[in-house]
This record gives sequence, structure tokens and C-alpha cells, in this order.
Amino acid sequence: MKTKLALLSTAPLLMFALTAHALPVTYIAADNNVSSLAQMVNSQAAASDFLSVAGALDTYDFESALPSNLTITGGSTTNDSGCGALCGFNTTSGGDFFRYLGGGMVTFSFTNPVDAFGFYVNGLQTNLVSQQTITYVDGSSDTQTIDFPSATGGGGAFVGFIDFGQLISSVTFNATNDILGFDDLRFGRSVSDPGDPGNPGDPVSVPEPGSLALLGLGLLGLGISRRRKLNATS
Repeated sequence: MKTKLALLSTAPLLMFALTAHALPVTYIAADNNVSSLAQMVNSQAAASDFLSVAGALDTYDFESALPSNLTITGGSTTNDSGCGALCGFNTTSGGDFFRYLGGGMVTFSFTNPVDAFGFYVNGLQTNLVSQQTITYVDGSSDTQTIDFPSATGGGGAFVGFIDFGQLISSVTFNATNDILGFDDLRFGRSVSDPGDPGNPGDPVSVPEPGSLALLGLGLLGLGISRRRKLNATS
């Protein structure tokens, strides 16, 4: 009976370790001094890598009305930033419009949570405005933070991340005092999302180091209880 109680007491610990939240996988690259998507070579490579893992996602290019699953607060949709490429520009082939942000924050919210999100951003001068941040809510009690790319002289970047199996309800970009343009948003449930019955991909998230430590404690508890049983019967 003592052995059974010991096994039961370690079970919640093991379950907690196995289900702990893993870090998102990021696909981020930047290019300095750009005025068109063609010049954003590193950014396009990051976008390609992101989509090769995430699979087919919804795309919004600001050339039409917002899709029902997406709400955007902060900034405005325009085809002219008023100060050229240094303040942002369109990246959609054959398009004109993008989301203009004259400092402050822009938030992308999803009616149906996603686990993959990516976008192009340009007009970056992180050497002059270095406090910019990207944060998001994923259904846990904590707000997650993504490292911000560095680019100068009106640089451009692609930022993409996948938080496999999580429920991302909103993503916020804080530009502080920079003037930026956002375009070609990609969002949805990744093809490798183990929580989506329609996407039978293999789970790829791994426990964080703290989770592995908890798992080790659980296994240690099992070993101690087994040793006590053997001592009691000898």
C-alpha cells in the first residue's frame, strides 16, 4: 500500500513536467537600408523557412477587408507613409497597401486562436529606437516575448514564430518612437500542431530545462519508493 501511495503522489508531478509550456520556435531575419521586398533577401529566406514548417496559413495583405478571424488595433492602413521607404512600404506583389504605425503599438487579435504568426516589417531604425518589443498571449498565465530583429537605415525584417499547440489570441508590437510599415501577415494553426485533429503532424515541442528537472524528481521518487519496498520485504 505504501508503494502504491508513493506512485500516486509522483503521478501529478510527472504529468506537470510532461505538459509544461515549451519555448516558441522563431524565424527572424533582417536587412538594412531597403526600399522594396526584392532587397529584403534575408527576410524572404526567413519567411520561406517559417512557411516550410508552419505549412499553409491564412494571409492578409491589407489589399482587402479584414478577414473575420482578425482584428487590428493601432496604426492605420495606407498606401503612402508620407516619408518614403524610411517609414515603411508595401511588400505584396502587385499591391499598394500596408499597415502604417507612427510609433506606439499595434495589436493583432484572433477570434479563433492560432499557434503560428508571421509578418514583414520595414522602416526599422533600431540603432536609434532600440526598445521595441514583440509580446503575445498564448492561453497561459504569462505573456511571452519574442526577441526583436535589428535593422538600420530604414531596414526591413521578417518575424515569424510557432508556439506549437498553444492558443495565441493576440500579438502586440511596440514600436516605441519608430515609424514602421507592416504587411503580408501569416497566421493560423501549423501543420505540425498536435492539438488539431485536422493536422496529424508529430508533436515537436520539448520540455523546458525546468520541466526536465521536475521529471527527474518524479523518477527519483519512484526509485526511492521501490527501494523502500525491497528493504521492507528483505
